Amino acid sequence: MSHFFEGLVTELITPFLEDGSVDHQTLADIVDFQIKNGVQHFFVNGLGGESHEMTLEERQEVLRTVSSRCQNGEKTMACVFVSTVAEGKKLMDLYAQEKFDAFCFTAPPLFPYTEEALYTFTSSLLKYTDKPCYIYNCVQMATLYSPDLLARLAKDHANLRGYKNATRDIVHYMQCLMRIDPKTFDFLDGCDATIAPTMMMGGVGCVSFMGVPFPKETKAICDFALNGEHDKAMQAQFKILELRNILKQAPFNAAYMTAMELSGGPVASGTRMTPEMTEVPERIRTLLYETYQRQQA
Repeated sequence: MSHFFEGLVTELITPFLEDGSVDHQTLADIVDFQIKNGVQHFFVNGLGGESHEMTLEERQEVLRTVSSRCQNGEKTMACVFVSTVAEGKKLMDLYAQEKFDAFCFTAPPLFPYTEEALYTFTSSLLKYTDKPCYIYNCVQMATLYSPDLLARLAKDHANLRGYKNATRDIVHYMQCLMRIDPKTFDFLDGCDATIAPTMMMGGVGCVSFMGVPFPKETKAICDFALNGEHDKAMQAQFKILELRNILKQAPFNAAYMTAMELSGGPVASGTRMTPEMTEVPERIRTLLYETYQRQQA
């Protein structure tokens, strides 16, 4: 079985207009810019896209906008971030009305689930579709999928094709590799700080929010790693990590929107969180610009 997603999967940001509605034109422009820079895969309606702030219908509309720009073989992975099986099925039904390539499931937020409860929740959604599916271990959730549970789900469901690992836990990742064959399963890194190491240990790509402001630079990490050029992959990783260290000093997603000014493409704006969450201190903006210019020299 070949890998379904490979290389950089950009986790898209959702731009908003001043009235709080989704800015679909800027979103379309962002996707066009990504494709122009060689990106072939997109993660839609993740936490970076503020999906938790949107209705199910709005998430469907975001997926429609992204898919409308993917006309030359680009793939989309639609995130199902929900609290209940019924809500998940409703969102999956809405997604099914659009063009897309795979689902990605997170654990329910807020309350810790037992292993059996999480198995039932995820298995119910996997059985609801024939499409390729992925699991996202998200550190913002109260529950994480264990290596044993991932292996059990992969064994029981042929349409579970891969795993987005955002645990930042190398031991957890090694335990997963011991239980699931990375030659037939898409191990995708889910943290921008660990792309190269993850891929050097058997991963085939990453789902990256740093890909939004820095598509070429983030894609380079994946390309070098896939080609076995590990030293170059690590050097590219260090550049992204240096920039990421700066971005993490400002509210999420504010610094990422500021960073979009550096790449020459469209710039997202707005949030459904409080206005203060868009504020980037001038010292961080200056440091970001100076660091990026030094890296490009």
